[in-house]
Amino acid sequence: MAAAEMPTFEMDLDRLPATFCDILGVPVPKDIPAPMTELSTKFKSERIVFALFDNLGLFELSQYKPQFLIEFSNALALLNTKNPYTLGVMHQIIYGGLLPKIGHPYNPGGFHFLKYLNDNGHKTTMIGRPKDLRRYSGNTEERVKDSDMATWVEAARVINTYSFSWLHFLDFEGLAEQAKQRGQNLDDLVKRLLLRTDKWMLSMQKQLRQNTLLVICGDHGRFKLDFSSQDKTTQMRAASVPVAVFIKK
Repeated sequence: MAAAEMPTFEMDLDRLPATFCDILGVPVPKDIPAPMTELSTKFKSERIVFALFDNLGLFELSQYKPQFLIEFSNALALLNTKNPYTLGVMHQIIYGGLLPKIGHPYNPGGFHFLKYLNDNGHKTTMIGRPKDLRRYSGNTEERVKDSDMATWVEAARVINTYSFSWLHFLDFEGLAEQAKQRGQNLDDLVKRLLLRTDKWMLSMQKQLRQNTLLVICGDHGRFKLDFSSQDKTTQMRAASVPVAVFIKK
C-alpha cells in the first residue's frame, strides 16, 4: 500500500490515551479528551504494543518509504499538537492532556494513563531509558534498558504478556550529536535508523500474538534539529507532523 493510499485520520495527540482505553475495552474517564471512535472501533484488541520513536514523522514516512510500516499499515494518524517534541508527546499521552501539579512529575490525584490501565485490571510495562521511566512510569512495571538494541531485545521477550507495552527508542539523539561533531550528513543517519526501525518492527510483528495492535508513533525528538541548509527538504521536515501507524495482527 502506498503512503498516499493509507486510510488516514487527523486527530489531536491528547486523544490517544482515551482511544487506547476504548480499544482495550476500558471505560474512558470523562475528564480526558474523548477517543477517536473511527480508530478505536476499527482496532479492538486484547493488547497494544506502543513503540515511540524520536524523529519519525510524516516527512520521513513519505521521503524514505519504509517497506514494513507502509505495506502493513492499516491506518495512519496525523497527530495535531503544539508540542511535537519527545517530552511534550510523552506528557500529553501519559496525562491525557491534563497538567500534573507543579513540582510533581506524576500527579497522584489526577489521570495517569498507565496507572489507570493497571487500576482497571490491565497489566502494563514501560521499557526504555531510566530518566524517562522515572518521570513517567507511574506504578507500571519498569524495564530499564540503556540502548535501543537492549529495548528491542527485552520487548521481544515480554510484549505478549502485557495488555499494554510502552517502548521508547531514542538512539537518534546521541548519534545525531556524534554525526554533527564529525561533520556527517544527518539525512543519511535518519534514513539508516528508519530502515533499522522498519526491520525491527517487522520482526516484532511476526512475534506478536493474534488480536494485538502495534502502534508505531513518532515525534520531533528531544530537541530541534539544526539542519545547516534551508532547502525545500529542510523546510518540509520542519513542517512535518508526528504520526501514529496502526498495524493490527
